[in-house]
Amino acid sequence: MTPKLVTFIRLLRAEGVRLSVAESVDALQSVERVGVADRELLRLTLRTTLVKSARDFPTFDALFDRFFTMPRRRKRRRKRIPNAGNEGRSRQTHPQAQGTNPQPAPQPTPPIAMAQPPAEQKEQEPAQEELAALEQAWQEHVQSRSPRRTESRHTHDDELARTRLDRPFPPAQLADMYREVDRLVARILTRHALRYRRARRGRVDLRRTVLQGLRSGNEAPFTLVHRRHHLSKLRLIVLCDVSGSVWQVSTFLLKLVHTLQAEFTSVRSLLFVNGLVDVTPLFRHMRFPDDLEALRHYPNLNLFGYSDFGRVFYQFYRDMLGDLRRDTVLLILGDARNNAFDPQAWTLEEISQHCRRVLWLNPEPRYEWNQDDSVVHAYAPYCDAVLECGTLEHLVQAAEVLLQP
Repeated sequence: MTPKLVTFIRLLRAEGVRLSVAESVDALQSVERVGVADRELLRLTLRTTLVKSARDFPTFDALFDRFFTMPRRRKRRRKRIPNAGNEGRSRQTHPQAQGTNPQPAPQPTPPIAMAQPPAEQKEQEPAQEELAALEQAWQEHVQSRSPRRTESRHTHDDELARTRLDRPFPPAQLADMYREVDRLVARILTRHALRYRRARRGRVDLRRTVLQGLRSGNEAPFTLVHRRHHLSKLRLIVLCDVSGSVWQVSTFLLKLVHTLQAEFTSVRSLLFVNGLVDVTPLFRHMRFPDDLEALRHYPNLNLFGYSDFGRVFYQFYRDMLGDLRRDTVLLILGDARNNAFDPQAWTLEEISQHCRRVLWLNPEPRYEWNQDDSVVHAYAPYCDAVLECGTLEHLVQAAEVLLQP
């Protein structure tokens, strides 16, 4: 029976049903336990172990009916002799008149049916009932998640992702937005971990492959050994504008960086309005939104001053240029509205030459850049990327760029 099941699994894969080796082994072991005498029990067993998605049910059912059904033999047509009145009836011979008992017509036996003792059939009845109950529960679960509800959920997620972060939120909705940041970051980290594992597998190491095969003594020493790429994590420095115009968007960026900080060897957080303030000790163990009030009242942080990016970059250039290395990523959030002060763009040029890359996130809509006192154009040439970050969707895109090696 095993070759037949393997052929059936190959047909499912050919029709687009995703099956792993582990699931195929589970199916073979399950069929070995329940037997093949009961066709319906076999169908439920294979369907439970092989099919993961409800959209694959029709494909499975169609293939099962075609694969596990014996085609009926065509009966030969007998030539009928025209009967004329009682003369035709007299020629027919009744079976009882010849002293023989009528025998029922033989029924075709399905190819998977095998004779089993009654005791084994009784043992299979609870398993069949359990599988049927499992399938019914799965069907109810699938029906409960109707396409209309799924579409509404996707619509809600899309609307939430495009919601402007600079708008006022009630406390309950603000907490929901922070939880949404956690959910989005979890998805980003999952994709990033998968790419990281793939990137570590380099070319095939022929020497180690041969040596491992000789040491193992296996008949087929073809276990490939790949060279390992050493992918070191980066250092992150965050310069975050917390002036009144961008305060709320800045808190979402800090929440994003706080969730991603394990992906870097170190994270240093600096806030500014018209002067730099290091808040790294608070930021490491910060809780959102509970500790935002403590952040607002952090010593030496003046939230009521006028934004002066030129002064801030000069202070960073003077005090922290020696801390920059080629594995350092500088992340800047600000609207670049400099209140007619000198932008001192040369300082950012010097800083960028000592970093791996510089990313600038602007919470304002792109059409408002370089309007009035905005000096984005003065700083953009010294940044590797200047991105809009007014929504959760923008923050996700910024996180993807931030996590690039």
